[in-house]
Amino acid sequence: MIELFGRRTSINVQKVSWALCELNLKFKWHEENGQIGKVNVENYEQINPQLIVPTLNDNGIIISQSNSIVRHLYRKYSNIFKTTHIDQIAIADQWMEFQSTDLQINMTPVFWGLIRTAPEDRNHDLINKNITLLNDKFIIFNNFLKDRKFMINDIFGMADITLGVATYRYTSLPITHPKLNNLEEWYERISSRDGFIKNILGTFS
Repeated sequence: MIELFGRRTSINVQKVSWALCELNLKFKWHEENGQIGKVNVENYEQINPQLIVPTLNDNGIIISQSNSIVRHLYRKYSNIFKTTHIDQIAIADQWMEFQSTDLQINMTPVFWGLIRTAPEDRNHDLINKNITLLNDKFIIFNNFLKDRKFMINDIFGMADITLGVATYRYTSLPITHPKLNNLEEWYERISSRDGFIKNILGTFS
């Protein structure tokens, strides 16, 4: 049995739930409607000593860290690592890390500042600085997407999931976004997929 631990609105949990659905894997979801900062699962510290989400139990193999989980699922349950050139896998890895480091470092203060912080408590200097940096990084991503249907080999894959979740959050932010034609076209394609609709759409909070 495959088990997923973590709430539906977590950006990191969303990567995993979407990947599971794209790969048509049945799984049991624990704490799907859980609270921020709390996992109401008995002895969860024994499952994940970091007490973070997501955690995946793949038939007894316990894995944490969302991008590692997504890679594991695609390596084990798809043929991507057999049919895709190693150099292309490296590019997918590069952009998955771009999401979890470069994008997330600026996304977090903007998202928390505008969505999860009361107006009177917001640090607008910090928020505005990171909006600028976040827009700049999405411009870089937009340039990469030129002439690409999907991120790698024109086939939807694990990097599209990771960056797709981040783009959903980015485009949902109440900020001024630059015009990014390549991003918009790619995002329209991925956001029409059943996995996106079932796992991502309507989860911005």
